[in-house]
Amino acid sequence: MSINYNSLIIKKGLDTENLKNLISKFSTNLIIEFEDSNDFNLFHENTFNSYVNLKNKSIVILSHKLTNSDKYKFSFSPTVQEAKDIIQIEEIQREID
Repeated sequence: MSINYNSLIIKKGLDTENLKNLISKFSTNLIIEFEDSNDFNLFHENTFNSYVNLKNKSIVILSHKLTNSDKYKFSFSPTVQEAKDIIQIEEIQREID
């Protein structure tokens, strides 16, 4: 099974309006890496949760220090390969549902 995803790098200090515009252009699964992981905040959490709800797609954020939580509808992964695996598993779950 091939997985359909796009990769994004969020530049340090990207303002909220530009991030919203950028994310809204996609309708695929996303693997996101922050240039500076300290930039991740409540705005990102809300934006990514909304994307998952609206598009019915997965978002996986590459991070070695951020961890998964029930409040997130997206996931964190330390590696690209693990991110791809998460997307593949979530795609299978959506097919079954």
